[in-house]
Amino acid sequence: MVIDFDKEFKMLLIQQDEPTFNDFYLQTVDIFYRYMKANCSIDEADIHDIIAEAYVKLRNALPNYDINQNFSWYIWAIFKNHIKDFWKKSSLVAFSSIWEIDQEGQKTDFGETIADPENFMDLLEWEYKFEQIKTAINHLDEVSQDILFLRFTEERDYAFIASTCDISQESARQKCSRAIKQLKQLLWEN
Repeated sequence: MVIDFDKEFKMLLIQQDEPTFNDFYLQTVDIFYRYMKANCSIDEADIHDIIAEAYVKLRNALPNYDINQNFSWYIWAIFKNHIKDFWKKSSLVAFSSIWEIDQEGQKTDFGETIADPENFMDLLEWEYKFEQIKTAINHLDEVSQDILFLRFTEERDYAFIASTCDISQESARQKCSRAIKQLKQLLWEN
């Protein structure tokens, strides 16, 4: 997903102008949220925490931004690195150490609350398919990934995709069609 603003706006961000950063936040928070929902299997509270912490990092990093660099790549690199940091800090916890308090105030072992095997098999099949699709998408070039993200995750029309990627509307439609064909081919091979 391309994130870009005019040079004057970027200069105000570099200078730590608070209203400009607030505007930047309002224009980009939904993009980061949708990215997290589409690509990360974590709960809603963690998504909000990661995004909030990422904006702190972004604000602190903006004075170091070189105006000649690609702004979108700079912002995404900081955001994606912050997600990686989150995963590094997360630690695994054994099921036996997790418990919840039931309605009667008694501790219940988390293992007793796991879904039944029938639903579990459906979930495994869905997760397997989802992982195959994610892996195939990661094999596409960055432009194709951006176009598919805009079209199917953000549900944007070709006019929006064309303006965002700085291409014609027909080119956006063709690139989307080609990306879908590539994706189908990659999935068929697997």
